[in-house]
Formats: sequence, structure tokens, C-alpha cells
Amino acid sequence: MDGPENHDPAKHAKETRRLTRQDWVDAAVRVMAGTGVEQVRVERLAVALGASKGSFYWHFKDRQALLDAVLEAWRLRQTVAVQARLALEAPEAQLRIQRLMELPLASGAAAEAAEFELAIMMWARRSPEARAAVQAVDEARIAYLEELFATLGCEAGEAQWRAHRAYALVRYVAQRGDLSLAERQAMVTRACAELTTETQVT
Repeated sequence: MDGPENHDPAKHAKETRRLTRQDWVDAAVRVMAGTGVEQVRVERLAVALGASKGSFYWHFKDRQALLDAVLEAWRLRQTVAVQARLALEAPEAQLRIQRLMELPLASGAAAEAAEFELAIMMWARRSPEARAAVQAVDEARIAYLEELFATLGCEAGEAQWRAHRAYALVRYVAQRGDLSLAERQAMVTRACAELTTETQVT
């Protein structure tokens, strides 16, 4: 069972300066994306980071505190930060929708992020905390898409319907690793065109 080691601040000061709270979160994200939340264990992370468990407990009360930090990092990186970046890179609503729908296919890093998100979703089937986090993120993303479709001229009900359809496809293509990248890109391109073409916007 994971538990805090007896340690004094002086003994671990050098190690604490070397490893930050974010280092532990990043290590947990890597393990979760590769093998699932069950393998996110303090001892395993300590070995991977070349640190003692005492270093972990310098930053976190317990494993649950780390998992809570992982969920918050996921929300910030893959929702808040994405929306902020798009606001700068894609000022037009139609282009933002396209970029959002293409996101899981955009790069190797995006594909890895999609794998991590899938691990979060699997975890949410068993954890009330993870389930609540997934629900909050889904609601925030769909609300953002609704705003974009409304900017294109859709009425509220139509904007909501298109937002759900767009988001469902994003989830789908992110999970269909058995399909080629070209096939998934074609799906996204067609759906985006259908959802944002001016002649279809009410």
C-alpha cells in the first residue's frame, strides 16, 4: 500500500527542487495513457522519475490528490488551453470549428492526448470523481461549439444539435485507431463542411 515515508525537509530539499509537482503529474499522465489508471502508483512513478516516495509526499497528500491533479491538468490542457490557442490562431468561427474537429488527428502529440483522454473515459466508468470531470469537460466543450455555431447564424436549437453532432464525431475518430488516418480525416472534412457550409446555416 502506498504511504508516506518519514522524511525531513533538509533531506529531501535537493530532490524537491529537482522534481516539481508538475513532474509527478506528467509522469502519472504518461502511465495512465499507456496502461490505465490502475497502474498509476506512487512507487512506480518514483522509480520512473528516479525519486523517493518521500519526494512525492512533499507535493501530494496521497494518491487521490495526484489523481485529482491529473484531472485538473487534463481539463486545463485539453479544453481551456485549446480554446485560448484557437482564439489567437483561428479568429473565424468556421475555422475554429474545423480545427477543433481535426484536433485528434493533427499530430502525434494530439494522438497521444487522445489516448490519454480515452484512458480518462475508461476510468470515469468506475470513478465518480473522474465521471464528474468528464461530464464537466464535455459540457464546456459542447457549449463552446454551440457558441461558434451561433456565431455562424444558427438558432439556439440548431446550434446545440450541430455542436453535439460535431463533438460526437470528434470522440468517434479519436477512438477509431483501426481506421487509417486518411479515412478519419475524410470523415472530419466531410462532416465539418456539412455542418458549417453557409447554405446550410439557418
